[in-house]
Amino acid sequence: MVTKLKRSITQSLHRAEEWIFDNPKIVLSLVLIVTILFGSALPKLRVYTDFSDLMPQSHPYIKVYNKLKEDFGGANMIVMAIEVEQGTVFNDKTLHLINQATQGIDNVPGVNHDLVSSLAHRTVRKLSLDEQGGFISKPYYDSLKPVRDAAELEQLKNDVLANPNVYGLLVSPDLKAAIIKAQLNENDIDYAKTFAAVMEVRNKVAASGHKVYVTGNPVLTGWVYTYTDQMVRILFYTLGLFSLLLIVYFRRLYGIALPLLGIALSSIWGLGFMSLMGINLEPLSLPIPFLIAARAASHGVQLVARYYEELSITRNGKQSARNALDALFRPGSLAIIVDAIGIAVLMLGAAPFNHKLGLSAGFWGFAVIFTVHFMVPLALTVLPQPKVTINGNHGIRNFLGAAMNRTGGTERGARIILSLSLIAVIGAGTLLPNLQFGESEPGSPLLHRTHDYNQSTKAINNLFPGAEELQVLVRTDEKGGIRRPEVIAAIERFQAHMLSDPACGGTKAIPGIVRFVNKLTHNEDPRWMQLPVTADETGGLMFTYMTSSPIPGALREFVNGDEDRANLVFYYKDLQAVTIDRVVAVAKEGIRKIEAEVPGLHIELGGGIVGVTAATNQSLHTDHWVIIPGVILLAFVLVAIYYDSLHAGFLMVVPMLFSTLLTYAYMAKSGIGMSVNTVPVIAVGVGVGIDYAVYFMDRIREEMARLHDVRKAVVTAVATTGYAVSFTVVTLTAGVVLWVFMSDLRFQSDAAVLLAFMLIVNAIAAVLIVPAWCVVFKPHFIVLTHYGQHGALEEDGPVKSSDQAANIQCLPRIHCAGPGQDLFIAQSTDRAAVHVLDQK
Repeated sequence: MVTKLKRSITQSLHRAEEWIFDNPKIVLSLVLIVTILFGSALPKLRVYTDFSDLMPQSHPYIKVYNKLKEDFGGANMIVMAIEVEQGTVFNDKTLHLINQATQGIDNVPGVNHDLVSSLAHRTVRKLSLDEQGGFISKPYYDSLKPVRDAAELEQLKNDVLANPNVYGLLVSPDLKAAIIKAQLNENDIDYAKTFAAVMEVRNKVAASGHKVYVTGNPVLTGWVYTYTDQMVRILFYTLGLFSLLLIVYFRRLYGIALPLLGIALSSIWGLGFMSLMGINLEPLSLPIPFLIAARAASHGVQLVARYYEELSITRNGKQSARNALDALFRPGSLAIIVDAIGIAVLMLGAAPFNHKLGLSAGFWGFAVIFTVHFMVPLALTVLPQPKVTINGNHGIRNFLGAAMNRTGGTERGARIILSLSLIAVIGAGTLLPNLQFGESEPGSPLLHRTHDYNQSTKAINNLFPGAEELQVLVRTDEKGGIRRPEVIAAIERFQAHMLSDPACGGTKAIPGIVRFVNKLTHNEDPRWMQLPVTADETGGLMFTYMTSSPIPGALREFVNGDEDRANLVFYYKDLQAVTIDRVVAVAKEGIRKIEAEVPGLHIELGGGIVGVTAATNQSLHTDHWVIIPGVILLAFVLVAIYYDSLHAGFLMVVPMLFSTLLTYAYMAKSGIGMSVNTVPVIAVGVGVGIDYAVYFMDRIREEMARLHDVRKAVVTAVATTGYAVSFTVVTLTAGVVLWVFMSDLRFQSDAAVLLAFMLIVNAIAAVLIVPAWCVVFKPHFIVLTHYGQHGALEEDGPVKSSDQAANIQCLPRIHCAGPGQDLFIAQSTDRAAVHVLDQK
């Protein structure tokens, strides 16, 4: 039954192939029409970053983050600090700059005006009592009084020192810097416009004797946007280099033009599909489209190289094009399908970014079948036949063949290659525990360590308790539950517990406000700086604080309107994976203890950039064990089905595991953390190895059917397919290396080095491990094959001694230069015969 099904599928594919080659212009016209349709959608393609797309929305921390965002603001925060080089900030010039910066940041597009914190902002106020015992609320800085005498400046300093929510948090402990923080509303943030406005403010407040630092996620994203034009230029430089290498490699028009045409068509299909689906192009994901386009070119190079190889034999352009597709249809289509499905596995990731990237890039990868795999041979059938039919570049081919003949082409050499590969894998395994999920150092890995953003982040963290916030949600089952004295006390105990971690630089929550107002209502007697013993008293103090302020929402950053939710803020200096892991562990321990002590109290992680990063890191760990093994498993299943051999599937997994483990080892050694940006690069990079390995495996199989000697088959495969693969590796690596030297984005430089490493390791795995494996283990599906009646390679079945025909090993069709005959060479174990199949 299985054999009949396989034959039926083979016959159907053969008939489809016959129709395609009988009607090349129709097929090419259809490809052109679809290209025009996708091309018409390109103007609507949007290039921007959606912060919510990068977050795993189903993660419990992100669910808490979304709750916190509604009441207390999110993680998209702008942070600006002004540092005075001499003295303290308590002088008229510096205070004026702080006020100017505050007003400028408050007017930045998208800023939530009620969630701006600064010594000079209207929401940060000084509370005091008048002669009648009434409350006085006024801002610390009065912009209508730009000049103060020494006594007034000293009083302002003392007022700041007296308020723990200002001193240390908004004014640095050494009094040499002040900070301005502003939350953005997370609805359709225009990062480019926001960044431009922030930098305009920064430039306006720049003054001698002062330093201005700017950090925060919107600023980071804005910096990335400034390099968009540079990314596009590098892409064009890469395309130019690729064209130059094609000229050097082929020195023939079709070899240059058709791979480039394949890149253009596949890119139009992929980008057009994204536009039609409403999927935005994320600037930091540009390496993925680049890789897919490069792999489209790789398939084009394989087809054109095989075409010229066939042309030197048949002297017939149309038949050479068909022979090229016949020979590469199975490995090429398999590689493309595995690539596309492997990329589509990204859709299993937790973040919407992964879903969008998996869908769009998966379609893009699959479209290569039409834009390259069919387009190139069909174009070669309708284009004029080249006048020169001799295939050149024999020097490199002979070198590759001779090298393999002395190494992997021998039994001893093949065993040495496999042994060294095993040693390399074991060595790589020892480095894997050092691989981190998340950031491996302070600052942002997207930008170089010396970049203004990272220098600003470092400076602010040195001046203040930390620029990175963790928000913790405290909620009660009933409205007004936050006022309960046991709840207020529990919140304070949790704060103390978190402060036991040396990485926590400070905290801010409602108990500090309650203590401060309690002291104030008792003539600022420090003995009364304590928590009330009843809920009514706590509520009264909170109400007093709110009514004393002439602006609404005085407690908005601490509690919600129903007083059943409170926001706790903790400050940290970095987002390193080790820091995040420790913070989460400490928080979980504190939550377990505090919740057990107070019934009806719930403490939940985690908002702020620290909470979002913790959720992303945890999801990345899960996604990694789904996506990468998923790609490998799918490759195994598809290859095993394609070749009807489990050994074939396993043979594909071996080089994939080799390259993947060595890549992880390189990342661990180089300090490159696993992030939402690197996982897709690795998943796509793993697929590159599939391309190389499939082409090699199929060519060895093809040569084995002709030569009946696995060593000779391996040597011939390396000398032919190895030549095209080596060119592809050199070309892609050269293109990737441009990003190392030309990109000002550290992530792209690091990703380029990582990709170059993966390309080289994948090539080594395909060129050495696959042939060596075939020589040592002689897989049945490789060494026992023949050509079926439709010219397709088939695995030998049981052989009957009386069946002489079963001893015949068929070869591919080889067409003579004359127009009258179609020759088919077949070789049996006892004779060689030439049969005239078709007389025209």
